[in-house]
Amino acid sequence: MNMRKIKWWFAALSLMFMTNIVFAHGDEDHSKDVKKLPAAPAVAGNSGALMQSTAAFPQRLADGSLFVPKLVQRQLEIRTVIANIGDLAVSVTLNGRVIADPQTGGRVQASFAGRIVPGPKGMPVPGRAVRKGEVLAYLSPIASAIDRGNQQAQLADLEAQLAIATARLRRFEQLEGAVPQKEIEAARIEHIALQKRRAAVSTSITSAEALLAPTAGVISSTNLVAGQVVDAKEILFEIIDPKRLAVEALAYDANLGTGVVSATALVAQTEQIAPSSLTLKFMGAGRQLREQALPLLFTIVTPDAMVAVGQPL
Repeated sequence: MNMRKIKWWFAALSLMFMTNIVFAHGDEDHSKDVKKLPAAPAVAGNSGALMQSTAAFPQRLADGSLFVPKLVQRQLEIRTVIANIGDLAVSVTLNGRVIADPQTGGRVQASFAGRIVPGPKGMPVPGRAVRKGEVLAYLSPIASAIDRGNQQAQLADLEAQLAIATARLRRFEQLEGAVPQKEIEAARIEHIALQKRRAAVSTSITSAEALLAPTAGVISSTNLVAGQVVDAKEILFEIIDPKRLAVEALAYDANLGTGVVSATALVAQTEQIAPSSLTLKFMGAGRQLREQALPLLFTIVTPDAMVAVGQPL
């Protein structure tokens, strides 16, 4: 009996040692064996309840939050940045267009119907630099045959009255001392008035009005040729300063007219020109809606901006 008990204890000890021994064998591929992944840490949801995830891959939790393990974050190159809480400005995108600066731009219009006569330097062309007060062209008045005949008849009548007044003044001056001085002064004043009336009527028939540049800059728009007949109030020339342009934007919210801190404009990209950004300075906002929108005015601060009047931004 004692020998049997000793053999049984030896067999039990052998089994205990064999449980910790690892035997190697070949011809088997264990690379695709699924390994048990460690449990994911507990995540606190927005409701404050703790939820335990047993997966080590991204998943949507019951409260709507997303759990992404650190290993997956590094694979996706996601970096954690501490968020700073503060007041930030609201960014609004508006449609606008480039316009001439009202302080430097100018426009020449016809004050009456007439015919265009070239100026001292010929007919102005777009891109030509002009100075303030420079004569761009002349506007010769035109009238119908009846109007011209009435003006000539009025001129003839004024010349006759002027001849009578001249003779009367000469006679009164010869009789000075015998004629009261007040009559001599009245004749002299009437003579001067008739001279001015004759000059005004004669000028309206024959002379042309000089079209002067209201400001210095370059001519941006003109379609005139010598001898062209234009109507009254017709736009003849537009002058701008290419170094000082403005942008007019339309805001459909009246509150956007106040509190503008800064503004930029993006020039559209083309095949030849890369996109560029323009720095703008807010000048003011209108107080009357135009096509259900409030116009906002900005000036272009960026030097040598390659934009044209009328270009959308």
